[in-house]
Amino acid sequence: MPLVSLPTGIEMFYQVEGSGEPLLLIMGTAADHTPWARQVEDYRDHFTVITYDHRGTGRSTHPADRRAYSMRVLADDAAALLDHLDTGPAHVSGLSLGSATAQEFAINHQEKVKSLQLHCTWGYSDEWFCRMIDSMEFMVAHDDFGAYIRCALMWVASPDFINSRPDDVKAFETGFILENPHPPSKEGMMGHFWADKTHDTLDRLGQVTAPTLVTSGEMDHQVPTRYGLEVHGRIPRSSLHVFTGPQSSHIAFHEMPEEWNAFTLDWMKRHTGQ
Repeated sequence: MPLVSLPTGIEMFYQVEGSGEPLLLIMGTAADHTPWARQVEDYRDHFTVITYDHRGTGRSTHPADRRAYSMRVLADDAAALLDHLDTGPAHVSGLSLGSATAQEFAINHQEKVKSLQLHCTWGYSDEWFCRMIDSMEFMVAHDDFGAYIRCALMWVASPDFINSRPDDVKAFETGFILENPHPPSKEGMMGHFWADKTHDTLDRLGQVTAPTLVTSGEMDHQVPTRYGLEVHGRIPRSSLHVFTGPQSSHIAFHEMPEEWNAFTLDWMKRHTGQ
């Protein structure tokens, strides 16, 4: 399994699958690369799919100082990985914290971005958003990771998922941290929360030059569509899509992967000539 030392001062675990133009997938808060499994399965016949563990997650380095985490730092990690792989410009797709990382990536490493997808995204962490993050951070600060994932799932999942799919709920809750062989650390999670709460690109989003897709879900309670609309309005010539239906949550990529993957794959193909 690849593990590379990056000039940003960390070791990063990554995986590469498939063939075609490079596609970098950037996951959200406290998550390693594994939640992208269904997307990799569908994308790898069309793209060379690159997934990785953020600093603070999985098998990558877990810095102790929360100030070692910011969206800009996370974006510089991702850019250093692409330099290591010598990919040339890549399609970049980020979700939640990954979307904020992707914003910084597209602003500060424009030459590395062929197209940009921002899923469940926001451009500035206002008071409401910071308090929402606080509601999850509290449990981690008090070392109750089981309570954290139960609380987080209430923000990110749909009522349909919680009420109708108990086996999936249990698998999600136990697999994310409690039975994860490479779980996120307390230090990494607190660092990610810090990055979430200090994110601010609104006044710089006009610098994004790559073709951009912004998506949201009507059932996303964690990052409501109003935030995605604001990002869409700041990025020139960007496109907006809102997923609808009972499973269109913050984790719609997990709850309704067939529709989510088909839509995003079609959009990417339109920017490759496939």
